[in-house]
Amino acid sequence: GGGAVATAEAAAANAAALSRVAAIVQGGYQTPAHPFNIGAAASPAAQAPATAVPTKIVLLRNMVSPDEVDADLEGEIQEECTKYGTVEQVVIAKMDEGGASIVKILVAFADADSASKAVDALDKRYFGGKIVRASCYPVDKFEAKDYSA
Repeated sequence: GGGAVATAEAAAANAAALSRVAAIVQGGYQTPAHPFNIGAAASPAAQAPATAVPTKIVLLRNMVSPDEVDADLEGEIQEECTKYGTVEQVVIAKMDEGGASIVKILVAFADADSASKAVDALDKRYFGGKIVRASCYPVDKFEAKDYSA
């Protein structure tokens, strides 16, 4: 007996874990108050966003719109980011994503520690009325000039 109940509880715990991971990836998860203890249903690794892996590349999203990109922007970004460490390169990539024109700014630091400081300082910070999203970016994609991730 009880097999159907256990299966339903496992399915509910699994669904809760999946929705939690989806919300974390989208950046807005708040821990709900559970009426019962799920225990170790979700590992700590499953709760961390994929971009939590430190790299020396920082991706800045939602900093500027395509029509705000000008000749001074690269220098301004480099100057701002030197507060966190040595900046080796700044790439401003205009692209289409989901039918909208967007700008991704990628900043290559000399080391992952500097990049991590920049992410901590810049993520969710207001810049020109927009909320910036900062995260680490895969080095292999950056070196291959693949800015789609």
